[in-house]
Amino acid sequence: MQALPQAAFFLLLEAAVGGTIALFWVHLRGEVGRGFTLFTGVCLLGFALLAVWLRSAFPPLVSPDIDPTASLWFAVERTLSFAFLVALTVYLLGLRAQAWTSITRPIGTLVPLLGLASLWAAAQVAPSPQLHGLGTPLAVLAGAMALGSALVGLSLGHWYLVSPTLSVKPLIQVTFLCLGALVTQSILLPLLLFVPGPSRQGAQQLFSDYLVFFGVRIVFGLLVPLIATIMAWRTARIRSLDSATGLLYIVAALILAGEISARTLFFLTGVAT
Repeated sequence: MQALPQAAFFLLLEAAVGGTIALFWVHLRGEVGRGFTLFTGVCLLGFALLAVWLRSAFPPLVSPDIDPTASLWFAVERTLSFAFLVALTVYLLGLRAQAWTSITRPIGTLVPLLGLASLWAAAQVAPSPQLHGLGTPLAVLAGAMALGSALVGLSLGHWYLVSPTLSVKPLIQVTFLCLGALVTQSILLPLLLFVPGPSRQGAQQLFSDYLVFFGVRIVFGLLVPLIATIMAWRTARIRSLDSATGLLYIVAALILAGEISARTLFFLTGVAT
């Protein structure tokens, strides 16, 4: 049961951080309006709040006496997570008021960096030896970008109903970002599994006891959404927005299923995928 709240925490934080990076990527360049940034930003802030609450209610089992490094990373994660929450909240309030430009402008570049740092620290609380200790944070960051950009793209696809004259360029860019994250995950997966690093017992469990979940991770979490994202990107380029939005529903749902499988498998076997 301990794996479930930990996996849920990572899913929420991945959605919040990855979505914030994708959102600010198009927002800070002025490619989307203030209304869309506020609406999507508030949704992502909700994910971040739930993640922090879940982490507080179900903290990881780390002890300074047994594993001081994990305890240190947990303390860093909590500090950065709260800083990310505060910075994102202040930025959205300033954007809403429109009178805090001098405050929100420097915070704008800081918010995604704080989110990225908090996610990296969270992944280091329960590291694996894969890729010399970098396997878990790299897998988590790639998953965050895939899930977050899919959610922002889905929100943007609906926003064209409110602003039909909005340029299709940000939707193309966000779907391309999602596509890049999925390609990165696909390249990273064999490196995580076959480069020396994962424990023999964990790998055996992955390919025997949890083979079905691992299959879901590969087929429905990587291969099918990769094809669907390519289709969404191509339909966005010809401004077929209804088709692109429908495909992004499929992409977001499948990436979510894949990330649920990946994070649960990690806390069950200790192998990042």
